[in-house]
Amino acid sequence: MTHHDPHSEAADAVHEGRPVDAQYVRGARPGKRILLLLIVSAGAAAILLLGMWFVSNGGFATTNANNGDQAVDAAAFDNSGPPTPTAPTDATGAPTPATTAPNVNPPAN
Repeated sequence: MTHHDPHSEAADAVHEGRPVDAQYVRGARPGKRILLLLIVSAGAAAILLLGMWFVSNGGFATTNANNGDQAVDAAAFDNSGPPTPTAPTDATGAPTPATTAPNVNPPAN
């Protein structure tokens, strides 16, 4: 039984229990239509993003204006002096050896 349409060729192979040729089971034919759709959609997304950026650009620029009040803003974080060291130091700031506590759990012999 010889058929020329792809559906019949694939159906005959399935009914006979043999593998179906790849040319009959492909989902789509190669073409420029999908490529054109991808290019158009990527261009539309780029135009949409640029449009949103142009619309919102003015609003973002005025959100945190640089009006010269940086000293006022920084005062909230000022502790009025140098940070306190966490390591033991002497009066000049030089490191000193740490004092050790006596061993309260001496090793058992």
